[in-house]
Amino acid sequence: MQQYILKRVILYGVAIFIPIFVFATDWYIMTVDTTYYNGVYGTSIALDSLDIPHIAYCRYCGPGLMYASLNPDDSTWIIESVFDSTGVKCDIKDSRIAGTQPSLVFDSKGYPHISFWWGDLGYAWKDSLGWHTTHPNPGPWMRGTSLVLDTNDYPHIGYSVDISNEEALVLYTYQDEYGWHTEIVDTIFVSWIGNVSLASDKDNNIHIAYGRLRREQYFYGLPDIGIGYGIRDGAGEWGIDTIIDSADTVIEWEHFPSLVLDSLGCPCISYQGGAMIDTNISRLKYAVKIDNEWQIEWVEVGKAVGAYNFLALDACNNPHISYYGDAWLKYALKRNGIWYTERIDSAWGRITETTYTGIAVDRNGYAHISYNTQLGDGTNFLINTRYATGLSEAGIEIEMDRHYGNLLMVCPSVSISQIEVEIEYVPEKEYNVSVCIYNIIGQKVTELVNERKQLGKYKDHWKTESVGSGIYFCCLVLDGKLIVVRKIEIFK
Repeated sequence: MQQYILKRVILYGVAIFIPIFVFATDWYIMTVDTTYYNGVYGTSIALDSLDIPHIAYCRYCGPGLMYASLNPDDSTWIIESVFDSTGVKCDIKDSRIAGTQPSLVFDSKGYPHISFWWGDLGYAWKDSLGWHTTHPNPGPWMRGTSLVLDTNDYPHIGYSVDISNEEALVLYTYQDEYGWHTEIVDTIFVSWIGNVSLASDKDNNIHIAYGRLRREQYFYGLPDIGIGYGIRDGAGEWGIDTIIDSADTVIEWEHFPSLVLDSLGCPCISYQGGAMIDTNISRLKYAVKIDNEWQIEWVEVGKAVGAYNFLALDACNNPHISYYGDAWLKYALKRNGIWYTERIDSAWGRITETTYTGIAVDRNGYAHISYNTQLGDGTNFLINTRYATGLSEAGIEIEMDRHYGNLLMVCPSVSISQIEVEIEYVPEKEYNVSVCIYNIIGQKVTELVNERKQLGKYKDHWKTESVGSGIYFCCLVLDGKLIVVRKIEIFK
């Protein structure tokens, strides 16, 4: 027997003379892994050539580095163990646990590659024979990883290491036909670098961004030195720049940068800045370098806003940012010069420990976010890896300057021989009408209607025998403009 749980979110226009814009998003959230203590200290998400999401994360109590792929047929996650550390003591300070702070990308053949924390630097890749792991640079305790592949599928990894309480290094490790190599990008004294972010341009020049936070500035009165940014040219030389945010009269730190290059090769960086240690108030910021000048914007201000952020650009160079703030997983999108922000999931409980988010944007401009939830009282807590997608209406501005009424409704309709979903739509005048069903990764399942319709009320039926359980979206398009989306949850 089939059951349908339907969420009706009826979209209404507003009868006013000035058009308004609604930032409409119907986020769908899934728990990827429910085993104890997974997703700790970072997740990373990437989309394959079919825009199917894949996530790298850690089961901290074993077996270590994990890899999850969404099955679009039934909306379940296929989970693989990349590096098995089963039997290693579950200790928050145990450097032998592999898999935290991962960075996931795909090569030109569609195989996944992951850089990760292994006490020192770890690197994993998959081919036709399965998963492989190695230590590209065995060495001191490291923080964060950021992985990119060049046009020859050679890996390039950025990260940082603490040499002592007074010195930290920004490191760059890469592979070529001669093997692995490591370079020191920058040395920071009395500081905490935190995460590092890499990008590669069309000429295989490597771009790097990293936070240069002085850990002792509150005691010594040392000024903040901003976000470090550099380019490694074809001769292997690093040119280091620094983002100094003149918008803040008192800068206390700038860190957690996430770097992406736009279609023109301009560096774009999201980061947290201006945090006030006594109030924990901070800002999510966004910087773009154009004509050798950094243009800096404030996206949002709030409690711990901007921590553990991650940036992605869509095909139109619109920035999408996932981040932590005010005890929520949050999302920001800039379109037509306007920033839109929203809460997605109250992901964290009373614990202050949080983790990096991850974000990827598909070819249709929709966001896919990996993150974790941390629920507990500081002593006993549960950490799970989660996934959120704004596939239905994320980032779509719907212009409404008159009352539309109930344009689209979905209802279950059970007949003697088959089970169907009844789709009712009401064009307010003559339109070219399209009604389509999509699965959770944006693949079109079926097109129910594609024809010119007069004013009136219409009904069609979607027969569901050929689809499995999962989340589906019914989209109404009038004259080529997406008007409204309804989410359908099917359980079989």
